[in-house]
Amino acid sequence: MQGLAAAPLALAAPGVGATDYASPGEVFAAIDALEAEVGQRLRALSEAMAAARPLATSLLRDHERQRAERDKLRRHLGLPPGGPVRAQASDLLSLAALHRSQEALVHAHAEGLPAMGDPIAIDRLARHMVELSRHLAVIGLWIDAEESRG
Repeated sequence: MQGLAAAPLALAAPGVGATDYASPGEVFAAIDALEAEVGQRLRALSEAMAAARPLATSLLRDHERQRAERDKLRRHLGLPPGGPVRAQASDLLSLAALHRSQEALVHAHAEGLPAMGDPIAIDRLARHMVELSRHLAVIGLWIDAEESRG
């Protein structure tokens, strides 16, 4: 169990392809863009597969709450509000592409923590990261279930 608790910390370790964000604004911009991409994929999958709707709705609701919390953090840090972000993802019905996008979103949170410089912002984004890691695990289970069917 201890290994699972440390899993989010392992994501924050510098590695190949890790992003070194220079400011909280950069972190928020990356998270906003990746969240929009994941959202676009979730909406497309829920439209194509009725069985995906409850999960997609739940995850998108979490995104909305996290976006509102990031808006509060922006104000707390004296940053301008985030604007609408339009995703241009391809291969929208691919569960593997959804998994990659969700993984990138989790990594952006982990890699962005050092740039935040504020304990309240760090705490909130770390909590989002853990929640998004759980989403990633559920998406992985979804992929496994689909592979076992076919």
